[in-house]
Amino acid sequence: MIMRNAMPLFESSELASVTARCEELLKKLQRGGVDAQTRIRREQRLRQLRAEQMRLEMKLGLGGAK
Repeated sequence: MIMRNAMPLFESSELASVTARCEELLKKLQRGGVDAQTRIRREQRLRQLRAEQMRLEMKLGLGGAK
């Protein structure tokens, strides 16, 4: 029973971390001023982080699709 209570707390803090990284990366992308290869890497990383964010939201029941 203790594990069940601990997991959502861990997952919600992980979600907050992923969301913060997404926002930071999005700001960097909007700022621009980098070469194409760097921009492509940042876009790929943002897609990966968004997918992880959606996975965590669904696991926590925040994703809307149940």
